[in-house]
Amino acid sequence: MKVVHVGHTNSLALSHFQQAALSYGQACYVEAIHHYLAGLKLGAAQHHYIYADLAKAYEMVGEWDTALACLDIALRLCPDSPTALRRKARILDEKACYNTLISLDDLNEPPPLQFLEQLQLCPAKFPKQVVHSEFFDLTCHSEMNSQTIWNICRLIYRTYSELGEMLGHYPALPVSISIANTNGRATSQHSMPRWASGCYDGGIRLAYCAAGEPVLSILYALLRHEWVHLLIHHVAHGHCPVWLDEGLAQSIARPMFKSERRDLQQAGQMKRLLPFALLNKPFNQLPTKYRKLAYIQSTAVAEFLIQQFGFPKIRKLLHQLGNGTPIAIAIEHVFGCNLTEILFLQQSEQIPNPVF
Repeated sequence: MKVVHVGHTNSLALSHFQQAALSYGQACYVEAIHHYLAGLKLGAAQHHYIYADLAKAYEMVGEWDTALACLDIALRLCPDSPTALRRKARILDEKACYNTLISLDDLNEPPPLQFLEQLQLCPAKFPKQVVHSEFFDLTCHSEMNSQTIWNICRLIYRTYSELGEMLGHYPALPVSISIANTNGRATSQHSMPRWASGCYDGGIRLAYCAAGEPVLSILYALLRHEWVHLLIHHVAHGHCPVWLDEGLAQSIARPMFKSERRDLQQAGQMKRLLPFALLNKPFNQLPTKYRKLAYIQSTAVAEFLIQQFGFPKIRKLLHQLGNGTPIAIAIEHVFGCNLTEILFLQQSEQIPNPVF
């Protein structure tokens, strides 16, 4: 998102729009929203791209309905705006994708009295809420209501059960999980890198950005992603290549978006797919312009392996890696073909002209 320039606009309004763009670039999405709204009160309400940019900020905090309402305004002002049309299609897809993740859960079920009695509030300069369980120790560093924390705990139990069955492993000790609302604020050197919303480093740390309660479907996808990293770490003993580790984590966490499949197809058509030598490096060390494609490529290959061979062979592959078998040999042992053949099959099965 670029700093906006709107002619004949109140200078104070323009200042808010410029600060909104800067805040967005710093991942301070809630602050960006406040500045966009403040600027719109002062002027430039006739500019469709202000509403389109406001929609993108709302998208980043998971407020899809509000984002769509902003885009509807943008399209009333400029019905053929390619930016507004593209963002609306993407947000509708994202909303549907995330909503399916927790559609089976009754998130209105009130927390039981026993849970409320065990929910601890640790007094400190920055109060935090703590839940101790047989399977996890949860620390919420940002204020949440008890219903939200209860729902998060239920989603953790579900993650423990479902992913344990998928990958054939359950942590022997309670998993440390911490959750914080950062809104892009500067944090300590031990915190997550700014490019990530989740981190596994022996424990799971999740960050979200919201004006109030977190969007549970997004938090759930982040949790599943990092839980896969945790399980792969224990099963493969650190010998899993980055592309497989990240690909499995992302493909299990949530379905791929249509926009991601489109970007992958375009990269293939333009012969810009990243070589696997590059995908074996930690993605946070890749140039920024390559990171998104690295995740999408790895996810597509992992998704293909799961669909083509099933989780029993994925588990077998991870165990062979854990026993020290090199990835190339392990792939041939488990799948009966080499990585080059798998990539050819995976790319040949991509839909030539997908509908978006």
